[in-house]
Amino acid sequence: MEENEIIRKIKSGEKQLFEKIILKHQDFIFKAVYSLVKTEAQAQDLTQEVLLKAYENIEKFEEKAKLSSWLYRIAYNLSVNWLEREKDKESQFPENAGEIFEETADLQDETFEKAETAALIMKSFENLEEKHRIILKLRYLEDKSYQEIAYILNMPINTVKIKILRAKKALSKAANYS
Repeated sequence: MEENEIIRKIKSGEKQLFEKIILKHQDFIFKAVYSLVKTEAQAQDLTQEVLLKAYENIEKFEEKAKLSSWLYRIAYNLSVNWLEREKDKESQFPENAGEIFEETADLQDETFEKAETAALIMKSFENLEEKHRIILKLRYLEDKSYQEIAYILNMPINTVKIKILRAKKALSKAANYS
């Protein structure tokens, strides 16, 4: 059964089918939340909260959007709200950022120059304003399309393009000062 068909059936009253949505997307949601909050226990709690919120608001889901983007948007909003409440904003950069950049360098060409560049980018990335880190993370670390980012952040696609351009310029500027 296709995902859109499952959603239509859930909306028409077959709420027990939401379990299929949970089984398909819970790992993805956990990883998305964990990448923001950086604690496993809180990520598990927020994942449950995301799924509950999605269940309660499934009627609002528009089938023209991707379900994964809609769920990511809920996860992102709940995670950011939690971070704001906790005032734990020291760094939105993933703890395993070094590993991410190392793997990327290994796949392309393990040279000292690329590792040095990756370290400079990581350091510069950590010093960016939160708004820049978030949009670059969505685009380049999570490989989201402009359309998905626009949906997640609830802004026009042209605004997303401009914000990504500004964030890249800020990253470049930060890298030049490091």
